[in-house]
Amino acid sequence: MSQTVRQQAEWAQAAARVMARADELAAISESADALTRVYLSPQHLQANQQVARWMSEAGMRVWQDSVGNICGRYEGEQEGAAAILLGSHLDTVRNAGRYDGMLGVLTAIEVVHSLYLQGRRPARAIEIVGFCDEEGTRFGITLLGSRGVTGTWPEGWLAQTDAKGISVAQAMAQAGLDPTRVACSARRVEEIAAYLELHIEQGPCLEQAGLALGVVEAINGARRLNCRFLGEAGHAGTVPMSHRRDALAAAAEWMTLIESRTRQQGATSWRRWAPCTARRGRST
Repeated sequence: MSQTVRQQAEWAQAAARVMARADELAAISESADALTRVYLSPQHLQANQQVARWMSEAGMRVWQDSVGNICGRYEGEQEGAAAILLGSHLDTVRNAGRYDGMLGVLTAIEVVHSLYLQGRRPARAIEIVGFCDEEGTRFGITLLGSRGVTGTWPEGWLAQTDAKGISVAQAMAQAGLDPTRVACSARRVEEIAAYLELHIEQGPCLEQAGLALGVVEAINGARRLNCRFLGEAGHAGTVPMSHRRDALAAAAEWMTLIESRTRQQGATSWRRWAPCTARRGRST
């Protein structure tokens, strides 16, 4: 067997292993009919344990940090050199796809596994992180995992509660984490040389262009606004238009303006509307 054929066979095996592991992680869910795995749930902790096993099999030193990120390190030849950080998130939205986030973690492990099987060490250490929470599904606050790593976890987050009234601090304690040690998850800037993440494209551009891969040149900076439009109720048949102050009409006009402004800014701007609820006397 030629070296090229052997290499292609190894790549096919690696790809099949990544896909099989994605299926295995997708089975770790709150419900059998839809993939849902939220921060510090039993399913999240189970997924962390499974990913930790795969990291260990790839020759990595493994640990879970103080906010619940699962981390692994494969040492390089240059002792003390800043590491290359790879990874993505392991939590999901409700009724999620099985590759969102997970693919970035699994492919990173596969890269290290390949080096390990060949007995090779890169110049720099490679670290992999499976972020505990990117989506914010449980507590309504996003990026808990990466905020922990960057040392930018807001103080008030520990008091944030989920739909059952359980606070972040309580959930951490139930999961065996110490909420007073959140800051211990922070990494120093000089410890990390670069961060690279493989992620699915959650849009149509690559498919429309007939491309398998793309290189990200900018990251969308998300900002969420809760808006309330106040108006004045009036009889449908007797209050003329010149006297009407309909809150929903104002909300619709505002949405149209934002839509127009966003399109004018071109391909680097996006907007997404959450559900709009009309209540007596106001729209939110």
